[in-house]
Amino acid sequence: MRNDYRSGRTLIRTALWLSCLSVLTVMLSGCVALYVDNGVPDTPATDFHRPQTPQPVQLLFSFQTKGVANPRATDLLKDQVKETVTNSGLFSAVSADPAAGGAILSVTIDNEPITSQQDAMAKGFGTGLTFGLVGSQVTDGYICTVDYVGAPGSAKIEKVVHHAIHATVGAHAAPANSTKAPDAKTAAKTVARQAVGAALKQLGDDPAFGH
Repeated sequence: MRNDYRSGRTLIRTALWLSCLSVLTVMLSGCVALYVDNGVPDTPATDFHRPQTPQPVQLLFSFQTKGVANPRATDLLKDQVKETVTNSGLFSAVSADPAAGGAILSVTIDNEPITSQQDAMAKGFGTGLTFGLVGSQVTDGYICTVDYVGAPGSAKIEKVVHHAIHATVGAHAAPANSTKAPDAKTAAKTVARQAVGAALKQLGDDPAFGH
């Protein structure tokens, strides 16, 4: 199962699913519930500090799992990321092809654990033994890094935003300061939209960015 996860077959990694105990936990104690942390909200379009003369940009996006490229997740989220960059209005055009002027925007989202695998396995085991009467919670972290180079040879501007998804199993209350997601795909796209949007706001606010 771990190999399937590393190959990108499972987008949201929690040790409750990685361990064999997780199967028993889900069967006996109910569905896994996913919650997007509210610490990084959506950025309204009016909050972006746009340059007077926006320039076209080449967008490069990669989703990673603990620093290793995850092509399946990248393919799932690339349209969401492009839409978020386009809607920010920071650029006159957004394309995967080289842009006139040579500007490049590189976006990377790296999935890193917040709850350790050992701790999550212990929580999942406890939930299974109690048939879901004692719930458990684990948290996955997402590090969004946005690098912008306005022209070949110019200085790089880097912005970093941290986001998270919480997963609960069994009789566990909803995590504080979070919003329940209907499924893993929606949770992942929400994190991508919010994290990239927040990083782009930081980019637009930077005096070095075309103002």
